Amino acid sequence: MAIARRPKQTRQNEAGFTLVEILCVLALLGLTAGLVVLNLPKPAPPFRGEAQAMTTLLNLAAHESMIDGKSRGIDLTTSQLSILEYDGEWRVAREQDFTDIYGMNLVVEGQSIDLMDREKKKEKKDLPPLIYFDATGTVTPFTLSLNGPEESVTLAPDARGRIVMEAAP
Repeated sequence: MAIARRPKQTRQNEAGFTLVEILCVLALLGLTAGLVVLNLPKPAPPFRGEAQAMTTLLNLAAHESMIDGKSRGIDLTTSQLSILEYDGEWRVAREQDFTDIYGMNLVVEGQSIDLMDREKKKEKKDLPPLIYFDATGTVTPFTLSLNGPEESVTLAPDARGRIVMEAAP
């Protein structure tokens, strides 16, 4: 006697995910996204960003001098940094304005420079740069103190001629 087989029946409700399963996955995705957002680095305050930009520009000028063999100079006013390049005469290669730096104090080779007075003199005539970078990596000894709304930093060359930024005491 042969046994008759019935065709296999599938239930229609087994074809997808349940509402509970979908909600669990969404909850896990939400928790993961929240953890990622909480661990993102905080943006630097504007003053810190401008001080870092100034440090980067000074280091870039020093490195470019060593690479192409041209002397470079730095000139500062109370709101602008100018990188000058020497090619028979000093010409401006790059300028950067600063708005979130509230005060600067520059000491070059042990002498304090009055940037306000220098700005007035510069309007009347061309002045040589304040800081020099040459092809051998030599940097004019200087200390530049930058003041922001809540903190201060100091930029100065280290023993290798690299400009470093440190928190002011």
